[in-house]
Amino acid sequence: MRLPCIWFLLSIFSLRATAWQSLETYIAAVNKFGLDFVNPAPIVEQGNASTLSDNVVGRIDITTNFVGQELNIEYLYGLFLEGATANTTQLIGTPVTTVPQALVVEQPVVFVSFITDLLFPTVNLTLPLQIDVILRFDDETMKVTSYDATLRRWSEFWDYYIPLLVPKAAEELMAANTTGVDYTNSTDIVVHRAAADICTEAQTHCLGENQQYESYDQCVQFLTKEVPFGASWSGGENTGFCRYVHKNMVKYRPDVHCPHVGPTGGDYCIPRNYTDIVINPPFNESLIAYTASQ
Repeated sequence: MRLPCIWFLLSIFSLRATAWQSLETYIAAVNKFGLDFVNPAPIVEQGNASTLSDNVVGRIDITTNFVGQELNIEYLYGLFLEGATANTTQLIGTPVTTVPQALVVEQPVVFVSFITDLLFPTVNLTLPLQIDVILRFDDETMKVTSYDATLRRWSEFWDYYIPLLVPKAAEELMAANTTGVDYTNSTDIVVHRAAADICTEAQTHCLGENQQYESYDQCVQFLTKEVPFGASWSGGENTGFCRYVHKNMVKYRPDVHCPHVGPTGGDYCIPRNYTDIVINPPFNESLIAYTASQ
């Protein structure tokens, strides 16, 4: 009866006998992973991330799962690159610095907690966000094969900074003669700021077979009246916020991403079951460190 347990322990010991890359190599790889968020342009332009494996699988708690290097490049880096160049107040800041605050390395698994400063340029505001990530590396290539990221205190962060953006967002909407906005209601201002940005991208890049809305006005109507904007954690649900997260990706691959900003939500902005999310992780490999298994 104990034989399976013995074989399990032997397999663990044999894995530990492997000559892993040095701790210094792992620390350097983690630092590179973090710094790439501050300078995403080369990655997006080249369509290649030296830190990510071709078949990387990632999960971000406030959004959902991302499979493959191409998709991860678009969401991890394209999201911030496009947001940084926008001329309107963005609800998601741009990383300007990222520094590890905590780090645990147990090859090939790493836990790192980054303090990332996010810039909101239209209001000249920079605020820190703590991001916890469990990473698994391919020890030969030192590329990330799996990651599980949590934006720590995100809801509190959102509740803190969104009110600081509202006056500028309202000013922009008024300057554009935006109608239908309750300018005494902060939530309505945020919803209309998001809708204006989403619909601009949708009507610019989602054309022909990729068209999602008959007109800009229909798009705004749907996003402000027919679908809830959602909570700050609902970036992977059937919400306006999910469509806002995806708006920056439509220019890269309209055939893939336009449905995500449209009425159906495609295969990303859809209703999800909480229990399924918790008990069915997307990963093809364990994120448990080998020593922790002994």
